[in-house]
Amino acid sequence: MIIYNSLLAKTFLNRKKRHYFMIFGWCFTRFKYLEVWEDMELRIHARQYTECFFLALFPALVLSVWLLWWWMLVAFMNYHLLYWLERWFGHHSSFDWEALEHCGDTLYLRKRKSYAWMRWYGRKSLPPSEWEDD
Repeated sequence: MIIYNSLLAKTFLNRKKRHYFMIFGWCFTRFKYLEVWEDMELRIHARQYTECFFLALFPALVLSVWLLWWWMLVAFMNYHLLYWLERWFGHHSSFDWEALEHCGDTLYLRKRKSYAWMRWYGRKSLPPSEWEDD
């Protein structure tokens, strides 16, 4: 879900660098509307978050029943954990690469295979994107 013209985003974001952030699959942006490619990029990130959530749901449920209930928070934080873990070790992100590579294709979410980001996760280098600024 994308929240446009968010007071939260206006408060916490730097005006020059970033214009959105995501918490638990909800994207907050400080603009009233976005360009088509920006909107598509946020929707791809939201789909990735949903896939990461379902990927960790069963193990988190088992751990929460077996040990403590707060293990369920791992399911909600899985996307962010995987994202920052890859950024820390690989200095890039397959999540960002997929969103940037396919943000110009408005039908991408219809033809996208589930867990498409896993193909590139953990690689030492990613293919160059036509959208990257050099």
